[in-house]
This record gives sequence, structure tokens and C-alpha cells, in this order.
Amino acid sequence: MSGTENSRRRTPLRVPVIDLDRVSAEDQLLPVVKAVLQQHDTFLLKNYANKAALDELLGALGTTDLPDTSQGFDANFTGTLPLEDDVWLEQYIFDTDPQLHFDRACKNESLRSIYARLFKLGVFFAQLCVKGVVSSAELQDCISSTHCATKLTRYFNDGDSAQNGSDVSATMLPNGDDFQYQFERDYVTLLPTGVLTVFPCAKGLRYKPSTMAATDNSWVTIDEPDCLLFHTGTLLARWSQGMHTTSPLQVDPRANVVSLTIWPPLTTPIGGEGTISSHLLEQQIKTFPKVAQQYYPREQNILKLQDAMKFVKELFSVCETILSLNALSRSTGVSPELHVLLPQMSNMMKRKIVQDDVLKLLTIWSDAYVVELNSRGELTMTLPRRDNLMTLTNKSRTLAFVEKAESWYQQFIASNNDIITDIPVFKINKRRASINNKTFMGSKAQTKNSNSNALNNSKYLSNKKENFFYKEKTPDSQANLLDRLRERERRSAALLSQRQRRYQQFLAMKMTQVFDILFSLTSGQPYTETYLGSLVVDSLQDSNNPIGLKEASEILAGLQGILPMEISVHQVDGGLKVYRWNSLDKNRFSKLLEIYKLKQQDDDDV
Repeated sequence: MSGTENSRRRTPLRVPVIDLDRVSAEDQLLPVVKAVLQQHDTFLLKNYANKAALDELLGALGTTDLPDTSQGFDANFTGTLPLEDDVWLEQYIFDTDPQLHFDRACKNESLRSIYARLFKLGVFFAQLCVKGVVSSAELQDCISSTHCATKLTRYFNDGDSAQNGSDVSATMLPNGDDFQYQFERDYVTLLPTGVLTVFPCAKGLRYKPSTMAATDNSWVTIDEPDCLLFHTGTLLARWSQGMHTTSPLQVDPRANVVSLTIWPPLTTPIGGEGTISSHLLEQQIKTFPKVAQQYYPREQNILKLQDAMKFVKELFSVCETILSLNALSRSTGVSPELHVLLPQMSNMMKRKIVQDDVLKLLTIWSDAYVVELNSRGELTMTLPRRDNLMTLTNKSRTLAFVEKAESWYQQFIASNNDIITDIPVFKINKRRASINNKTFMGSKAQTKNSNSNALNNSKYLSNKKENFFYKEKTPDSQANLLDRLRERERRSAALLSQRQRRYQQFLAMKMTQVFDILFSLTSGQPYTETYLGSLVVDSLQDSNNPIGLKEASEILAGLQGILPMEISVHQVDGGLKVYRWNSLDKNRFSKLLEIYKLKQQDDDDV
């Protein structure tokens, strides 16, 4: 068993729990909820007075009050929808604002009773969450029992495995014992768009702790059937202006999960980004693509095109990093072949990148890169030549690409053409231009020679006899061969040393920017190398020379070597490095950095 697994068993990750038995008055909950939301987006509620009644109603949903599978799913995303062979989804939306009409009402008595109990509790905690992290006084009063919108969602498992909430296969062993194998469950990933989502039973759910990165596919299972679970939505995170963040949640559709999401009225505007209803529609289109294809085909294609635009923006930033480092490490001036760069792009993007993906960048900005065919018929890719003065005065290439991408997107959306779901691939002429030029110049020279020969007197061709003899080859000794091999090794070592020297100079140049990032963080706190590396990469991605995680790790190690007394590093179980610093002095660092650069120059001279 690895050290990482041992540490997880010693310190298990737990969801924050609010115990109502320890709260004597409602006004004591506000500071508790505020403290929880500063670091978490999920918390449990324990010892709720009506929990037994909720459990009884939830039991009735799985046995007697079955969903009406004949009502279908309408354009409002309400009704009953089959998800799998034996799993159904039942959903209803309510809004106190009469401008939007949701005509389908919930007729299931047990589900209506659960809604009535969750509604009061959900509105109360939604008000606490808004008051805890939102500074605007106007927004703090935006939710009440008569001024809100809700979405009631229910998963129903019609199979036999719904009894225990897990798929188990029993096999008889040769000795007569029963061997039960538990299958991995299929979870549905959700990102609620409201202020708060309430689950009457904290079971069949998985959440992402705040200590894990958003891109990590790591989830923690929640199994607390005696508690209610609350999870914040994207609307609360947007209104908090950075004080609070939220993450997706995973739901097991075979565990008969019920949830209630709460918003202000759906016609409420969101800071120049449309209304709550537009964001809810976008989330429902992504969650139910088959339904959206029937009722909202144009809106669905626009969302797919937006995802493609987001992808090419990230890919352009990765290409800038790879090509910049490649230009520093190559001194021959030969453009790298595209198929050699694709694996590096795939590693940084954490997905498979093919040639067509790179050519989509040229559709947005045809002059972004120099892409041409080499003598072997392979596509090569390199950065265009830029004047040093223009590099210092002009804006970054990443910002320029983002502006061109937005302009291309707006022009395409404004047109009356059918909305495409992906960016077209830029067409590359497979015929090399240099061949055409040589052919053209050769034909001109041939014409000129033929004209001059026509003016001269007629002459016959003659060749000397010696031209047909094989010349004696110069003897090559073993000493000459060894000399050539030594010379080749010397040139290779010099080229490698030059690449390493340029790479170290590049890292030293970036140390000042990384030091400023560390200086802005709170001192005395432990920071993992993964967190600092991601922060550095994100902060420098819009600069002229962005870096990757490997370069960020080397720069952090270099800073610790320059400032060993101020910055300490410890390696925990699993090989993870943790950095900590007490106080940083910019003036001292500048002096030590100059000494470090001078030492590098002295080593290069030697």
C-alpha cells in the first residue's frame, strides 16, 4: 500500500456538519454558514426535526408513489424522461414571477409533501448563504418564500437493485460460500446554477473537496443517510465576487435521489449576462441534449460552438508555450514538424490533439503561425518572426488571438447561416511553393540559354577521355575517422550546452515574475507544488513567454536555492513537495538574483 493511501486512511476527508442540537437560536446560524462557505461549497445538516418524516416520504416514493411515465418531457424541461432502461427522471419547475409559465404541476402526493418541507428549509438557508458571502444589500433581499423560483428533481430506479442502492452480483464459490462483487456505479455530474440545492438524504452522492483541483477526476463519496446535504450553485459564486467558489456534484441516478434547487425569480438579471432563465436554459440543454435537439436545435449548436471556441483558446496558449520553448532549445533554425509537437500538446491539454485541431487556429488567425511543407512532405510549424521593439510595445499574442476569436464568433452568429458546431479546418496547399519557384526559374534560364545558343555558331559536343575514368579514392585512415567522430561529439556537446544555457537563462528571467506571485500570497502557510505550479502557469499564460508546469517546478526549486533561509521545502508521502516561507524581501532577492545570474555567466565562460 502506497504512502498516499495510508495518509488518506489516517485523515479521511469529511464534509462540514452543522448540528442543529448545538444551535439555540436561528440568528446563530449565519456566522456558522458564513464560516463554512469561506472554504467549502457542500455541508451537511444534522438533527433536523422533520428528518424522520422526510425518510418516510422518500420510502413511499420508491414503493407506492411511482412516477407517471406517460406524461413525457416538454419544452420547459418538465415531466418524466427515461434515462436508461430502468432509470427515470422526474422534474418540475416553479416560479413566483407570472412572466414565465410552467404549466405542468406535480401530482405526486409524496413528492409534493417532500417539496413543501424542503421549500421552507431551502429558502431559509439560501437567505443565509446570500447574506454570508454577498456584499450587495439589494441582492441579500432577493429571495423569499413569495419571491423565488425552484426546480424539483427526482431520480427513480425501476430495477431490483434499487432496494439497497448498489449493484451486487452473487456467485457460488466451490466451498459453498456466496461471493458478492459490487459493481462500479455510473454517476451523473451536475453543476447547479442556482443559489442552493437541498438533498433530503445525503446518500448516493459524491463531491469534490476544496483541496482538489477542478480538473482532477477525484471524488469523495458521501454516505450520511441521517443528514440533509446542501450544495451551493454557480449563481451564488458569481454574486459573491470571488469570496466563494463552487464545484460540480455527482449523483447516482439508481439511488432514488431527490433534490430541490432554489433561485430568485427567473427573470432576475445577472449583471449584463442575461437573466437567470437564460443560464438555466443553457444548463438544461447541456444536461438533456436529446430533448434540446428537439426543441432548441439552434441554441444547442451555439453552445457547442462556444465550447469549441474555448478549446481553441486554450490550445493557442499551449502552442505558444511549446513553440517558444522549442525556439529557445533549437539553434539550427529548422522548423519542428507538427507530428512531433502533437504529443506535447496532448500532454498539456490532457486530451488527444490531432493535426486538424491545430489547423483550426489558422481559421481564426491565418497569420498566427508559419505552417508549411518541408522536403519530406511533413507539415512544419513555427512562430512568425517579430521585431524585438514590436514585441515590447504590442499586446500579447494570446490577447490578440482571443480578440480575433471573439470577432470571428460574433460575425458568424450574426449571419443568417446555419450554426455550425465546430470551427472549420484551415486548408493547407499540399504543393510546395519553393518547387514552383525553382521550376519557373529553371524554365527562364533554359529559354535564355537556348536563345544564346541559337545566335552562336554551331558547335559539336566533345568530352575528354579522362572524364570517363574512375578517379582514385583518397585513402582514409582510422585516425581520420576517429578525428571526425571526436569533432562530431564536440559539436553535439557544444550544441547541448548552448541549449541548456539558454534554457537556464530563460528560467532566471522568469524568476522575478514567480517571486512576485509568491510575494502576493500569505506567508507562513503551506503550499503544495501542484497548487503553486498551476497558479504560476495560469498567471503567466497571457505573457509573451508563458511556461508550463515543468518549468514552474524548476523555477520554484531555483527560488528555494537562492533563498534557502526564507523558503523551505518538505517532501511528504507520495513525493509531493510542500513549500512554506515566512517573510520575503524584494530588495534582498534582487541582489541575490543578480549574483545568481553572474555565477551562471562565470560557469558558462568556464
